[in-house]
Amino acid sequence: MRPTIHWPDGKKICVMFSIAYEAFESAGKFKKNRDLKVNLTALSHSQYGGRVGIWRLMEIFNKNGVHASIAANGLAAKTWPESFRALHEGGHELFGHGYSNERNNNDLTAEQQREDVRKTTQAIEEASGYRPVGWGSPGSVFTEFTLPILAEEGYMWCGDPIDDDNPYVVTVNGKRMAIVPKVNYANDFRAWGDGLMSGEDYFLGYKTTFDYIREDALRGKPGTIMAILHSELGGRPHMAYAVNKMIRYAKKHSDLVWFATRRECAEHCLATVKEAEEFNPWS
Repeated sequence: MRPTIHWPDGKKICVMFSIAYEAFESAGKFKKNRDLKVNLTALSHSQYGGRVGIWRLMEIFNKNGVHASIAANGLAAKTWPESFRALHEGGHELFGHGYSNERNNNDLTAEQQREDVRKTTQAIEEASGYRPVGWGSPGSVFTEFTLPILAEEGYMWCGDPIDDDNPYVVTVNGKRMAIVPKVNYANDFRAWGDGLMSGEDYFLGYKTTFDYIREDALRGKPGTIMAILHSELGGRPHMAYAVNKMIRYAKKHSDLVWFATRRECAEHCLATVKEAEEFNPWS
């Protein structure tokens, strides 16, 4: 059994919002056509995220006084640097999400992964003035090389392992690193339904999970909830409606809730959690 986690000021639920801000080189997640080397329709769909979606989501979070964590592709930073500056100035966390969302770590050697981390880090820093300390690979796909590379490159936390409900701390080649898992309780990608699902469905998945975690927390088991958004999906009006509603629902329980970025969560865990086993990707 994992040790009980404790949040600041006696809060019972750590609430995080993570936005995937992605860019593609030849296609995208939607409108796919395997016969095309470059799919302009798919690219157009994905570009909604940088042209419109990220700005709408930023407005929602700023209006509600909540900071989000942004899983940023390096190519997105190169393409839409103005939004990166605005996100950083608004207090939102930017973290590495690979250079292009079409690159899969399983297809890369260790040196290629290292180059991808460095290229992504540099692009985000050049666009925003902020050097990221967190990382989540595209699709959360990691290999035995990923975390050691991140530790060597000065990263504080990683979101690739998805083996727990709550964050925890590991050592990677002698360095402590927080694992802040991507928990898919409310993921707009899963709720998208080819654009046909409503934001109300998305919100309902979040609410029912929040209520369960709240009941657990009141029984002495503090927990974590995260909403996963994609700027090209969650930033569209019928889904953004749900994001605003999620924030307001969590705020109704402000006596129990700690709103945090994934960096803030990682910093808290690294400062307070003593247990730190050596990371073993095979266990």
